[in-house]
Amino acid sequence: MGGLKSYRVTHKPVFQGEWLTEVLKLGSAGVLTVSLMISPMVVAEEGGSQLLPASGAMVSATLTVPKLGRQGLDSVPLTSTRVICPSQSDQLCFPEQLQKFYASQDFMPAWQDTAVVDEFMQQLMVLAETQRVPGLPLRINELNQLRDKRDQRGFDLLATDTLFVYQAMIHQIQRDPSTLYRPADLTLSMKELQDASSVSGPVTLSSIKRLRPVDSNFSSLVSQINQLEQLAPHGVYLTGRPAVQYGAPIPRGEKLIKMLNVFGDLSDQDYSNLISAEAGSVAIREAAVVNTGVVHAAIRHFQQRHGLNDDGVIGPETARNMARSYQQVAQLLALNMQRNRVIRRDNHGEILQVNIPEFMLRILDDNDVLFESKVIVGRSERPTYLFSSAINHMVVNPTWNVPETIKEEDVIPKLKQSLNYLANHNMRIVSRRNASESIDPSQIDWSTVSAKSFPYEFQQGAGPNNALGQVKFMMPNSYSIYLHDTPSKRLFNKSKRNFSSGCVRVERAHDLAHFLLERQHSGQSASYEKLLKKRTTATINLRKTLAVDFIYRTAWLDEKGQLQIRDDIYGYDDDTSVPAEHDYIAMSRFR
Repeated sequence: MGGLKSYRVTHKPVFQGEWLTEVLKLGSAGVLTVSLMISPMVVAEEGGSQLLPASGAMVSATLTVPKLGRQGLDSVPLTSTRVICPSQSDQLCFPEQLQKFYASQDFMPAWQDTAVVDEFMQQLMVLAETQRVPGLPLRINELNQLRDKRDQRGFDLLATDTLFVYQAMIHQIQRDPSTLYRPADLTLSMKELQDASSVSGPVTLSSIKRLRPVDSNFSSLVSQINQLEQLAPHGVYLTGRPAVQYGAPIPRGEKLIKMLNVFGDLSDQDYSNLISAEAGSVAIREAAVVNTGVVHAAIRHFQQRHGLNDDGVIGPETARNMARSYQQVAQLLALNMQRNRVIRRDNHGEILQVNIPEFMLRILDDNDVLFESKVIVGRSERPTYLFSSAINHMVVNPTWNVPETIKEEDVIPKLKQSLNYLANHNMRIVSRRNASESIDPSQIDWSTVSAKSFPYEFQQGAGPNNALGQVKFMMPNSYSIYLHDTPSKRLFNKSKRNFSSGCVRVERAHDLAHFLLERQHSGQSASYEKLLKKRTTATINLRKTLAVDFIYRTAWLDEKGQLQIRDDIYGYDDDTSVPAEHDYIAMSRFR
């Protein structure tokens, strides 16, 4: 048997040029010892080894773990890392995870498939477009520079590090969704860098697609964002004062019809006809576009897409929405795409969604709309909370305990004027300890009553004029939020419906009640109608609950592929307009 031999170990580069910076050695103390009876030569490759025939001898060898080289990254200054992960001193955010990943992949390149690269770059672009991740546009530019230089090694390393960044950002969003509803920047702390999990397995098209914020219309949204970002400013700056009425000429109308055409409100054919009609002198071109015909119809379509009163008149609200730039629309789409990470429920059965800025309630089964109704949501100073729960019971003919603010500012001042107020509004005074204990209002000296220190509560009895209507839908939560009927139906005719104190009023409350009861398959709808007529308070427990999400979506593509935009009523997109308290962005789950 031959004596112990030591060999110099060579390595095989993964592609042209050097990939590793260190050469492995055999025969020294280390991690892995290889003993062979048939005297082969051991050739260590990047991340692995293979056996080649050699002379008869026993070989004892120790393989050290190859160290990942950084060749290729020197050609581009990596300034993005200092912004994305400011606590990291390395030129990359995840150097340790990078080493482990390539070691597990035999130090082979991970990003050779163009389709995989394109998909990943699209997703990065969407996240960068939110303008909530400083440094990410820089990182995308660095990747593009390496790609343009055909530096495969440098691009591969930086792309994998960026994949770790992307996954860490997604995890941070899912852990604290409120970050997408306030103007805070997303950066990675040292704890997040240390806690980030490594990518397991090879980088494939399917694994990258699983990181998408939405599935069904992702490509259409990306296409829309790309198109908007490449457009020159539209130049539409109408004030809406005075309003442009039907039949009136539109200032800078040629710019307006171009914008309406870009958004699909005005067809290509109609736009072409209008341009042809304007082909006269410059002097008459300014006054050529009039708010009539196809232009008037396009303005109404624009208003419908923005949840405005579609009267075709360009007033202040319509003018403000028309002044929104293409780039601002792209940013809104991207931001709302990321919000879908927290609310999407693909193939999870039926769910009731209340989209607060849209003032709409829908019951969805995957992408199918089973039920919808207008709703009234919390006003700006008392927003409706964002959270998830499930309707588990209904209260028919509910009573209403008057909130403190209404008690102090409305009920007590009017009671001081006339005790008839209670009878006229079907109210009674009750003890705070026992709601069944009524207090005689005639026994109270109202001239000495202080609204803020009044020791009793006011309760409105059941009936069609009750503030909660004839039915309320209850769900577990910590905010006393529920859905309910209302006797004030006229408010549903308003285009903007943020009037409540936080709870959500449902226009089709009785239809919703029947929908929930029919899901039980127990024939309770008839019983519900009988309870309504009795006007006595009763509770109906729902064996089959219905999941509920209170969401805040201000820009999306509808089922027809049309762009929909709603006002940012709570300032969650841009708090310079309506800075709502962030406490209402609970995003808690009670189901």
